[in-house]
Amino acid sequence: MDSPRIVGTADGPQAGLNAAVTAFAGSRRISRQTLEALGVASGTAWFPELGRKSEGIFFRYRDGWKARAIPDKAFVAGKGFKLSFWNLENVLRANPGTVYITEGEMDDCALVEAGISRDQVLSVPNGAVERQGDAAEKEIRGYGYVEEALKQGLSRVKKFVWCGDSDGPGRSLRSDMAKMLGMARFWFVEWPEGCKDPNDVLKHEGGQFLRELVTDGALPWPIDGLFKLSELPEPAPLTLWNPGFAEWESKIRLAPRTMSVVTGHPGHGKTQMFTQIWFNIVRSYCIPMAVASFETRAKPHIRRYLRTLLTGKLEKDMDDGEVAKADRWIEERYLFMVHPESRPTLKWFLDMAEVAVIRHGAKIVQLDPWNRLEASRPPQMSETEYIGMCLREFHSFCHDMNVHGQILAHPAKMEGNRRGQAPGLEDISGSKNWENMVDQGFVVYRPKMFDGGQRLTEAELHHRKARYEELGYPCVLDMKFKPEQGRYVSTDYDVGYGR
Repeated sequence: MDSPRIVGTADGPQAGLNAAVTAFAGSRRISRQTLEALGVASGTAWFPELGRKSEGIFFRYRDGWKARAIPDKAFVAGKGFKLSFWNLENVLRANPGTVYITEGEMDDCALVEAGISRDQVLSVPNGAVERQGDAAEKEIRGYGYVEEALKQGLSRVKKFVWCGDSDGPGRSLRSDMAKMLGMARFWFVEWPEGCKDPNDVLKHEGGQFLRELVTDGALPWPIDGLFKLSELPEPAPLTLWNPGFAEWESKIRLAPRTMSVVTGHPGHGKTQMFTQIWFNIVRSYCIPMAVASFETRAKPHIRRYLRTLLTGKLEKDMDDGEVAKADRWIEERYLFMVHPESRPTLKWFLDMAEVAVIRHGAKIVQLDPWNRLEASRPPQMSETEYIGMCLREFHSFCHDMNVHGQILAHPAKMEGNRRGQAPGLEDISGSKNWENMVDQGFVVYRPKMFDGGQRLTEAELHHRKARYEELGYPCVLDMKFKPEQGRYVSTDYDVGYGR
């Protein structure tokens, strides 16, 4: 930094260093040579805190100057002073790979005294102050000089080492600087006991200790979300549910903390098939389930399915005692979500699901069908953006609440040579997100509905996607609906995927 020029009044920085300044710096173990290398000056100024003029040590900035009174501690800035890093011009000119940042100009001098190049040190212009309120919720203010320095070329620096004070305000300032300068290239120094800044370390431990501490002992700023393998906690294993068909072996498993989607052409039986699959799981594992069924009503349709599955009889063949017993069982294990105005939204659905989980212990949450929530899409949001947002929220809910969440969704109309074929997850109306964002994907498909005038009941369950190997693997499972029993049976004999 160039030597300070003589101002046109008796006050302000003067050329050279007087005895008072060199003595003050010497008491801090900082030499005259270091002060001169950094352009420090002597002078006099009016210090409002003291109510009088005093000699001081002066630090020249690009726009103005700052001074510290000697021997009494007080500070003042000259007319026209603008916030900026001290010594910024030297650093930008040298373009070093590593820069050390302190909370005071004398701490910069201490680093240079310890052997750090003058072209590698910066000081913030005004130190740290106590924060009022929750700093995490307040906008960072008064740091325009940081953004300006980054634009001027400070952004080229590969590593910043924070050498600020270790008190509470200093740690808050350190956190703000990490955010602004970039956490990936931000390092910091922890001072030894009894020292709060570089000048303290220089006085008590010496220059070699200070230099080695800031060059070799700096710590990388911790970054949430990036870990070495050894730092990652072991995740809880998935709790696997067998869907109730022995022939399937390990081809399909369902689990909490995951989300699935089911699609299929209208009338192909996706609701009834998964009502039966979930019934098997609810009964086998004694877990409650919450259902938002907007097209297949809980009364009488789902109740009829469940009565038949539990008793093994069609509803018309049950006596009153069997009906009452079945209804008591349903009452204990099933919850049904019904919007009072028939206008459900995702928020309403997740609010109801949370109540079902917390108050009633539900482990399965099903939404049937998806398109009943589409009316709540904001007009400025595209369908793809809306579906992606909803799936992320539902997936987070499933993971956080330790439940399995399932959505039944209609496919878009299929045209051309794909007409009459089983749809894929990518065919679900509205977004590719249906395939990308779910953990499991299923398709219920009936190859042929009638043969002449005779009803056919063969069906296929396509397991299109399993994100985790514990959940099974892609395959096609043969099923047959038995009207006289009111249930599906498996006719699968190790049929491969993709036929």
